[in-house]
Amino acid sequence: MPVDDAHRDWLALTLVPGIGTALFIRLLARFHSAENVLRASRGALEEVVGPVLAERIAQYADVADVSGQERALEKHGAGLVTLEDPEYPLLLAEIYDPPLVLFTRGALTEADQCCVAIVGTRRATPYGIRMAERFGRELAHRGVTVVSGMAAGIDAAAHRGALEAGGRTIAVLGNGVDVVYPPQHAELMQEIIAHGCVLSQFPMGTEPSRGHFPYRNRLISGLSQGTLVVEAPIKSGALITARHAADQGREVFAVPGQVGVKNSEGPHSLIRDGAKLAETVEDILVELELPVQKTPARTEPQLAPPDKAVSADAPAASGRERAILAAVAPEGSFVDEIAAACRIPVSEALSSLTVLELKGLVRQFSGKRFAPR
Repeated sequence: MPVDDAHRDWLALTLVPGIGTALFIRLLARFHSAENVLRASRGALEEVVGPVLAERIAQYADVADVSGQERALEKHGAGLVTLEDPEYPLLLAEIYDPPLVLFTRGALTEADQCCVAIVGTRRATPYGIRMAERFGRELAHRGVTVVSGMAAGIDAAAHRGALEAGGRTIAVLGNGVDVVYPPQHAELMQEIIAHGCVLSQFPMGTEPSRGHFPYRNRLISGLSQGTLVVEAPIKSGALITARHAADQGREVFAVPGQVGVKNSEGPHSLIRDGAKLAETVEDILVELELPVQKTPARTEPQLAPPDKAVSADAPAASGRERAILAAVAPEGSFVDEIAAACRIPVSEALSSLTVLELKGLVRQFSGKRFAPR
């Protein structure tokens, strides 16, 4: 997308190393526009930012590849939203040190003023995946935009749940919006762009880095009225996001899990510290005073109860398949466990499970572990 002159000046100034939000605002207060900052004399700049940054700003063309960023934006159909643009999310603008610009693919709309974040571990169990999908689906079905980080596990499940409901979802990245991470989420990313927005505070071409994700996490919570944590160990980025939410004055929710399971430790710790326990989507909607009426969706979602496996007498399943479904535990079972329970060879169990997966009755995880949808 072409970048106009005003946005080009904002982009140039934000690409200058050392120019954060506080300094940018001081410069705007003194010079009234990004264009005036870039045209200001070195002496005038030194009065605000000191000699080192004044030199960088005066020689911004040497330190900021504005043309390269413009080419990348146009190539990927990306946009640039500045802190003074009406599209800039109001909730995000309220946090301490909000990003000056957002690189976007897709669109930010008025509907995104009502957002809830869903976050959790990358190493999710089938139970966690079901919960993330369920909450994402039901929030989206009620007109709430679901925000997450497009990571494997809980994040991806939350996005997919929202998309299945025909709702909107926003993915906040710890890299440039032209970089797919993780690589296996290329298709998911395109779906989010089509039905929501992928955004980042990092310039085009920025590769993922461990140091970027804390910044990504504070944007996830900053965009949202509340943050829901679904499965996370104690040392988890999801808990960092929850802490950001609390610091930003936003509500924190947690889905309880099985006692003694590592992925339950984070949510249980948050609940002990005052987070709201969330068993149903109404727990979130009521606390945040969000509308509870259902909104029209692209397709009517099928909302499954949180802890129920697919019925063993599902009409789409044959006799053997029904027996196999009955042997699949809600939290997931390995193929050899299913074969033993049904007293059939592993090869036959795997064949039937593959058919059930194609019918949408089970999902497969690593290690040939299956769980009901």
